[in-house]
Amino acid sequence: MTQKWPRGVRLGLAAALTAVVTVDLVMGGPLRSLDHAVHRFTQHDVQGGWKQAADLVRLLGQRWLLLQLLVPLAVVAAVRARSLRPPVVTALIVIGLSELETLAKAIIPRTYPAGGRDVLYTGGRAYPSGHTLNGFLLVWTALELVAIAFPVLVASGRLTAHRRLVIAQVTGVVTGVALTLAGVHWLTDVLASLGLGVILLALLSTADPFRTRAAVIAPRVPSRAG
Repeated sequence: MTQKWPRGVRLGLAAALTAVVTVDLVMGGPLRSLDHAVHRFTQHDVQGGWKQAADLVRLLGQRWLLLQLLVPLAVVAAVRARSLRPPVVTALIVIGLSELETLAKAIIPRTYPAGGRDVLYTGGRAYPSGHTLNGFLLVWTALELVAIAFPVLVASGRLTAHRRLVIAQVTGVVTGVALTLAGVHWLTDVLASLGLGVILLALLSTADPFRTRAAVIAPRVPSRAG
């Protein structure tokens, strides 16, 4: 019989992952050497169909592509809920995440693998991977909007809050793997964002900004009538 790790332990491990990767990057530790080895592997061995598949999957983290999904979903959710909360919260998440990524990338500027060099503090926006964070947080945002726009999916148990969270976690990880295999990001760029993505997603889902959990709980309050 398996038991789930306590939430605090999971978040602690995620924070430790990001911290260890960041220190290793700055100090030029073994993980940075692993970066170069993995990138050489992707250049020589991830070709043809595998490269095309990685390029396709990494689109899960493309903000411009996700926005084309988020905007209509936010409109439908607003109409369905008769509230401006869905589009307003969506806009705040997108803008807030974009600003956070810009700030994080400015702390340790790093060149992308495509440039042929791995250099810190001389330009570049590779670290950490913003696309990986998008795969966590913007996909979760889209799923929350789907839950509001199509409540039958939640009522039927096909898109519960837990399932939405798990899907977002999976897409974040899959996006990061695809970015690495496609040679777009260094492995440690992705590892740092995996830890950060888990933390941010946990905080966001706990805050319940779309009030989707409240909407599910409210109808279950027994009525005193009759």
